[in-house]
Amino acid sequence: MNEFYWFYQRTKFHGINWIPENFQRVMIIVHGIGEHMGRYDHVAAFFMKEGYAVIGIDHYGHGKSDGKKGASRGFGFMFDYLHSFHRHVKDTYGKPVVMYGHSMGGGVLTGYLLRKQPELLAAVISAPALIIGTRPGGFLKGFLKVASSLVPNLRIKQGLDINKISHDKGAVEKFREDPLRHDKLSLRLANDMIQNGAWCLEHAERLSVPALLIHGNADEFTAVEGSRLFAERAPSALLTYREWDGLYHEMHNEPDARDVLLFVAGWLSNVR
Repeated sequence: MNEFYWFYQRTKFHGINWIPENFQRVMIIVHGIGEHMGRYDHVAAFFMKEGYAVIGIDHYGHGKSDGKKGASRGFGFMFDYLHSFHRHVKDTYGKPVVMYGHSMGGGVLTGYLLRKQPELLAAVISAPALIIGTRPGGFLKGFLKVASSLVPNLRIKQGLDINKISHDKGAVEKFREDPLRHDKLSLRLANDMIQNGAWCLEHAERLSVPALLIHGNADEFTAVEGSRLFAERAPSALLTYREWDGLYHEMHNEPDARDVLLFVAGWLSNVR
C-alpha cells in the first residue's frame, strides 16, 4: 500500500495504490460518503491476488483530500475529476481499467458511466445511492433543492446508524473508531445525491459498458429498490444484477464478504 497525492484544478486529492509485482488489469475504487480509501485495504488485497493493481482517491471533503469534511463542489466536479483521474490511471499503467464504486461512490460511478461514456473494460456498482434509504418525500426534496442553492456549504449530520453497515461487529467498531470517518454532508452534497440518483434511473438506457450491479436487500442506507429499477431499465445485454439476501449496506465488510468478492471476481474474469 502506497500513499500519494494527485492534483486537479488546484485541488489536492489524497490517494492510495496497491500494486502487485505482476498484474493484468487496474481497478479504480470509488468510495462512499463519510469514508476514505484506506477502508478498502482488504478489498484491494483480495483483487491483487486476482491480478489487479488497485488504486483510488479520497473524494473532495473526505479522508485526507482537500475540503471540509462532508463538503462538496458538486457532482459535476466529481464527474470531472473522476474522468481526469481515470485518464491519468490509463496513461500511467497502460492496462485495461475497471471501476468499482460503492454507496455514494456507486451513485457517482453510475452517473459517470451514463454522462461521460468512458472507455472502460467493465464497472462494478455496489449498493449505489440511486434512492436514499430514508426515501425522502417531495417536500424534503423540494426543500433541499432550494436550500442547497441558498446555503450549499451548510453541513448537517447524516443521521445514519453505523451499526447497520455490517453484521460483523468488528467491522462496525473499526469504522466507529476510524479517525478519518465523518458523519457530515453539505446540503449541496445531499441534494446532488438525490438528483443524480433520479437522473440515473431516468437515463439507465445510456449504459454503454458491461456492468455488474450488486445490492444487499437488508440495506437501510441505500434502497435496494433503486438498484432493482436500474436493472429493469438498463440494457440487459450489458447489465448483470445480483441481489444478496439479508446483507447490509457494506457487503464487502459482511461475514459473507469473501463470497461476494469471489462472485465479483468471477464476473469480471468473464469480461474481455
